[in-house]
Amino acid sequence: MANKYRWFFLMVLFSVLLDQFSKYLVVDFLSEMKSVSIFRYFSLTLVKNTGICFGILNNLNVRIFIITASFIIGIAIIISIIRYGKDKQMIIASGLVEGGIIGNLIDRIRIGAVIDFINFHFWPVFNLADAFIVTGVVIIFFHHFKGGKYAPRVFEDR
Repeated sequence: MANKYRWFFLMVLFSVLLDQFSKYLVVDFLSEMKSVSIFRYFSLTLVKNTGICFGILNNLNVRIFIITASFIIGIAIIISIIRYGKDKQMIIASGLVEGGIIGNLIDRIRIGAVIDFINFHFWPVFNLADAFIVTGVVIIFFHHFKGGKYAPRVFEDR
């Protein structure tokens, strides 16, 4: 039982530290330049996102909504760990999601906005926490619907 929590907390710690360190570097490096082109369709662009996902509801005071939603999602993740505790993929995916939520929540509490910097020009600017959340959700989705241990069961007529 302790092993499942260890994997979960290691993934949370890894996600939060990598996210916060990357944001620290970007803010320090791009504070004056704002954007650096890496190649044709990719650049590092410093954006302080005061909205929700991908800048939706930008410049509105959504702090309470974000904090509340983060706690609700966090509780759901913890419940899933308890339920799916023996499935390492689900634990790691849940840790990625939770770590991403915490990484963005730290920004919200600390500066009132989320630091975004990964800019593929065809997609809204995002950060590593967002990537961890999406990666974790995709793993959970495929695990559920592609035959994982806890996938929904289809009953056949006999």
